[in-house]
Amino acid sequence: MGDTICALSTPVGVGGLAVIRVAGDSSIQVADRIFTAKFGRKSLSEVPSHKAVFGLIHTLDPKPEILDQALVLVMRGPGTFCGEDTVEIDCHGGMYIVNRILKELIRAGARMAQRGEFSKRAFLNGRMDLSEAEAVMDMISASTSYSLKSAVGQLSGRLSGAIEEIRKTLIDTIVDSEVNIDYPEYDDIPEVSEEKVKNVCRDAKEKIEELLKTAESGKMLRNGVICTIVGQPNVGKSSLMNLLLGDERAIVTSVPGTTRDVIEESLDLGGIPVRIIDTAGIRASDDLVEKIGVKRSFAMMKKADLVLMVLDASRPVDPEEVELLKDIGSKPHLLLLNKTDDSVISSQDVTKAFASVEDVAPLLIPISVKEKKGIYVLSNRIKDLFFKGDILNSDRPLVTNLRQEEALIRAREALDRVIEAKVPLDLLLIDVREAADALSEVSGRSTQEDVVDQIFSRFCLGK
Repeated sequence: MGDTICALSTPVGVGGLAVIRVAGDSSIQVADRIFTAKFGRKSLSEVPSHKAVFGLIHTLDPKPEILDQALVLVMRGPGTFCGEDTVEIDCHGGMYIVNRILKELIRAGARMAQRGEFSKRAFLNGRMDLSEAEAVMDMISASTSYSLKSAVGQLSGRLSGAIEEIRKTLIDTIVDSEVNIDYPEYDDIPEVSEEKVKNVCRDAKEKIEELLKTAESGKMLRNGVICTIVGQPNVGKSSLMNLLLGDERAIVTSVPGTTRDVIEESLDLGGIPVRIIDTAGIRASDDLVEKIGVKRSFAMMKKADLVLMVLDASRPVDPEEVELLKDIGSKPHLLLLNKTDDSVISSQDVTKAFASVEDVAPLLIPISVKEKKGIYVLSNRIKDLFFKGDILNSDRPLVTNLRQEEALIRAREALDRVIEAKVPLDLLLIDVREAADALSEVSGRSTQEDVVDQIFSRFCLGK
């Protein structure tokens, strides 16, 4: 890539150790200017690849100032993360030390890396494709076992491999078709008809649709399921949130209307990342502050992927709760019948009370926040709602962000046009190529270059 870059790779702040990464054509020489080995070798250029050496980090001054003792790891490209010569300096984790070392690296010929530049270089050097590069950040930000598993699968090429298989089929079809059109005199070239192209596109479309079915689940594993807790005052919404978090995050009292504002936290619910939102109790009120809280509760309800409506089993269902269920409408929701430890109504009573709106029996989960009962059932129901079949436990590729989803949708639309069109072969190829281009966006590859390469490598036309 030419120039040499450097940056702190560990989190900013004081710690036992910090790792400074240096990468580029001159990374070993740059690091060598501020490093002296304590034992043996005189220069980092003599250190074998993927070997570490202990020594002193110092300034470039004629009378060098010792900055730190450090372990320096030398890694030569292309067998590195970004495909270039790389040096990692493991120094002590004080920010003053780190900043001094970075300044000396810059004096020695490096420059500060831009955000994501090491991963960008890995992509440009062919060490990973775009979807794998996105997975690096997903792994760093993963907060649960399932979100980490999804990111690891994507980093290992599970999604890009599935898409590349579809894309290669389309590329092969384009190549065979263009050779048929441009070089009809070659007898050993497979014959391609309009119907054959359409059959290939039908098969490709089916595979794309299977990938698109994972998009919602994939995005939720990446970003978290937004669960908004709603209900009347004093039904146990804040207590439920505190139980799920395992912490007294929300203030809980016996006074109805204690929660006046929205509280949002993230949690791991049985391996699923969940963004849980506690809201003010919803009821008719003349209190100005409470009215604002209720308005925000409705706003958060619209934002939710899942609404958890909490009911109080120690009293009959209120008519306002029936109206609240109507307001929830078609948005995914579950009804949590809390305080079953002090129940005066049954699940059948609740089902009967809401019968005019919908059959809530399949949606009703009896819980007791006080006795910590029903949370495991809630966790499994959320899994069933958003992660169909074996999506959490299988090795299926997952579409995890909007960029990937939009590219697949555009590919599917282009294939639809091919399947429905009644035009000559050369015109069909326009949309086949567009579908391949859309798939290429997921990995960052070029369809045009691949077509040219395949034509000349497979058929050797004109030498």
